[in-house]
Amino acid sequence: MDVSHEQATVLVNQVQRSHRLLAGFYQRILPSLDDISANFGAHFWYWSPIAFDRPCMGSTKPSRKWGWDYLPLVASQFLYVRSDTTDPVFIELRLHTDPAILPGQRSPKGEPAPANLPDAEPALRIYLYWLVPGSSVDIKSEWEEVEHPGGEADSVSRLSENLWGTWMDIPLANHIVAPQETIARISKHISLPTSVS
Repeated sequence: MDVSHEQATVLVNQVQRSHRLLAGFYQRILPSLDDISANFGAHFWYWSPIAFDRPCMGSTKPSRKWGWDYLPLVASQFLYVRSDTTDPVFIELRLHTDPAILPGQRSPKGEPAPANLPDAEPALRIYLYWLVPGSSVDIKSEWEEVEHPGGEADSVSRLSENLWGTWMDIPLANHIVAPQETIARISKHISLPTSVS
């Protein structure tokens, strides 16, 4: 494909603005995820991309990887845990800035072509987990053994002998405008710890 100098200049300037916009977006959204979990006494555990790989190591030729691998936050999970109380909880926040690229939404073959993806509403998918009353197992270990909660949003599922869970989707624009609404929705299922051990 031939590109004129003028077209190339427009393209690289758009890329530059896009990177700056993304950096500003992440500077705003990432602390809001920490704030959600802090309201429930949960602490950061780890994060990872959910639709693609992390960017490659320095010794890997970048052109051998998918371009999407260089956008790890486009679909990513952030895990927070409150395990030092008598009321442990696990909060999994999934940032779906482009749901069209999620597995199950895109073709399972080959790298998704950005120009061919349909529009999809960005969302914050939230999975919540808590122990069955009277259970004393480690919530992280229990979480690692179960599938995500199913059923309708906000319905409670018994995921194992010791673990309950639910899920919900919050339109990402709604969360940005009113994060307190996200916290209120979560608080229907989990609350601040009642005591600290």
